[in-house]
Amino acid sequence: MKTTMQTIAELAGVSRATVDKVVHNRPGVNEETRRRIKELINETGFQPVQVRKALRNAAMNLRIAVIMPELQEPFMKQLKKGTDAAAARYKKYGLKAEYYYYSPFDPQSVIAILNYLKSEAVNAIAVRGIMHDEIRLRINDFVGAGIPVFTFDADLPDTDRLCFIGEDLYRTGQLGASLLCMAIGYHGEIAVLTGASNVETSIRRLQGFSDYIAQNAPDVRIVSVEETLTQPELTYQKTAALLERYPDLAGIWNAVAHSEHMARAVIDAGRAGRVRLGSMVFSSEIARLVKDHTISYTIGLLPEELGNMLVDSIFEYLVTGLIPPENMIRELMYIGVNANIDLFC
Repeated sequence: MKTTMQTIAELAGVSRATVDKVVHNRPGVNEETRRRIKELINETGFQPVQVRKALRNAAMNLRIAVIMPELQEPFMKQLKKGTDAAAARYKKYGLKAEYYYYSPFDPQSVIAILNYLKSEAVNAIAVRGIMHDEIRLRINDFVGAGIPVFTFDADLPDTDRLCFIGEDLYRTGQLGASLLCMAIGYHGEIAVLTGASNVETSIRRLQGFSDYIAQNAPDVRIVSVEETLTQPELTYQKTAALLERYPDLAGIWNAVAHSEHMARAVIDAGRAGRVRLGSMVFSSEIARLVKDHTISYTIGLLPEELGNMLVDSIFEYLVTGLIPPENMIRELMYIGVNANIDLFC
């Protein structure tokens, strides 16, 4: 029996319209329902009618170039696990995902990859963006040549890229600020650890965080913003220096990865529990630190799900020509605290 959208709706106990929203990445569905529908889609092998028609009428030979940072942190490793899983589902239709890795925060390595791809017959490009004028120009050149470009996790908003797939970075920053303010009682000195000033992820999260503090927390003062370049050793060193420089520091939000090294510096300084910590990303080590209250909360995407969404969206566009319904596909954020961290790690 052929699986249809109505079949999925009946199995999930929802309306067909709800399934349609999930299939096309539209808002208006609560996360639990969305997750259940996605599980049923994967279990049944359901494909939207536009995809089925296109696959019947064309022999596919699709190459997707995925440009991403070297796999130095759990988030990117899990994201690639998701893209690998999605690419494997579409392999029988001739889709191949090819990976090109760049040095984190190094625009020249991204430019070199883009220059190389000009001579390669790729059908689409997915790139985690770095803010740089030459990268913007290269992206626009590809789009002008008819090769769609998707950005993920870190956007390049001033380009002709087709779609960004990831979180609402500004709201993430606001959420991080709100949670840290609650942890310190809306009073005291705080600091922020961020990645690098040439990555949209760091820029927009910091903007959201700072604006929330300015608008909602008059008794909270940001005393320092430190760039860690998402390096574990630098995260530890920057945290240790903050603790020494600000003896009354009440809290720190790490807006990028390696919060376990932030926590280690606080523990080594004998200030665990007195300096409240906010984290990004889910991992087993972060979960342990949340459980013992060293870290007050952690927020982030489920990166494997993000990787799946990326390849799904590109494949659907390539085989149907259907432009994603929204310019920005907003993947939901999750909050992990002591009471629920086991759900994520």
